[in-house]
Order: sequence, then structure tokens, then C-alpha cells
Amino acid sequence: MDGDRKHWDATFERWISEAEATGEDPNDIGDREWQGSAEDGARKLYLPHITSRSVVLELGPGSGRYTRHIIGVCRRMILVDYSSIVCEWLEKYLEGRGEYEIHHISGPQMPQVNDETVDFAFAHGVFEHLFLDDIFWFFEEFYRVLRPGALFKFNFDNLMSDGGMAHLRRTQGAPGERNIFRFYHPKSLCNLARQTGFQDSKLAVDETRFAFLELSKPPLALSTPAAAGR
Repeated sequence: MDGDRKHWDATFERWISEAEATGEDPNDIGDREWQGSAEDGARKLYLPHITSRSVVLELGPGSGRYTRHIIGVCRRMILVDYSSIVCEWLEKYLEGRGEYEIHHISGPQMPQVNDETVDFAFAHGVFEHLFLDDIFWFFEEFYRVLRPGALFKFNFDNLMSDGGMAHLRRTQGAPGERNIFRFYHPKSLCNLARQTGFQDSKLAVDETRFAFLELSKPPLALSTPAAAGR
């Protein structure tokens, strides 16, 4: 298992260990440490797109900070993560909270998820760590698994905002060291989404580090040239 450890595994394990000692939920500790309420975020950003009939896919749920506020609202959640530790933890943490399935992936594809079976998909705090080529693959994968007319929403670090530049300066290491965060011009991701086949991109930006992009799959979906050529 040690060879499969991912960057945030140690953080999640520490939250779990502290919670076991105090009787708290590990994600309450996470909310305090990362200075943000996932419950408020889920209510504002994602729950307006979800009903009791929805099949919801979350990429990169981590310890389940957002998952726990959504799983009881939708019909079923599909959780996809590249950390084996996360997948094992969520199997226990989510028991009895609602219907779900968990899939471990090793790259930017989700072969366990069938075509056009997802009503809404989201990723929070994930795309800020992905290279552009992986983002392109994931766009194609989300286009494949979403039902016609369904939405995919995610956030990313905005290179063009004051908050984004401040975060870049705050997180950069010594010369030659790779930052774990990736920063993008919003227009570049909007164009990439269009090339994948998405339409009606809704972009929300301000002066904070995060931008949010909401992508819509056309109601009558056709294979895109990019997807058909793969």
C-alpha cells in the first residue's frame, strides 16, 4: 500500500486519527483546518443541480467532505478516486448514509462507469492538481458518462485573478521544484471543453483563487471528432 500513497493521504489519515481520539467526524476537523464549510459549499454549488432521482458522480471525493452532504439527497453516488486509502476509508465512512459505489482509478479514465448513466457530476479541489492533458482526458470521460443534457461542474485555480496569483506565490517551492497546484487561464479550459463536445459553458470568476466552470452536454449528444478518434 505504501507505494500507492498519494499526496493528501497523510492529511486524511491524520484527520481520521484525531477524530478517533476526540469522537468527532474527521471531516469536521478538515473543514476547520481548510477554513471552509463543505456543507455551505455543497448547498450553494452542487445541491441545486441534484434531486432525489439523480445519479451523481464525484471525482476525487477524498475523505468525503462534500460527499457526506450529498449522498443522502440523491438516488446514488458514484465515487471515483486514485487513492486506495481514500477508497477503503469511504467504504466504511459512508455505510448506511445512502446508496453508493466506489471505484479506484490509476489514470484519467473511468472505465467502471457506463456510458450515459450520470445525471450530474462534480469535482471539488481536484482540477487544481491536474495537468492539461489529464484534464482533456477527463473532459472526454465526463462527456461519455453523462446523460444527454446533464451537467458537469468543477473548480480550478485561476491564473488571471489576484487570489490565484497570490496562491501561486504562496505555494511555489525552490527553483526546479514542482508545485502541487496547477493554474489555468479560464478561456483555455472553456475552449478545451468546447473541443470535447460540451456546450453552454458557464464560468464564474472573482478575485479569489478559484474559478468555477459548469459544462453542459448537448441534449441530443453526438460523438465528437476528438472522442471518436480515440
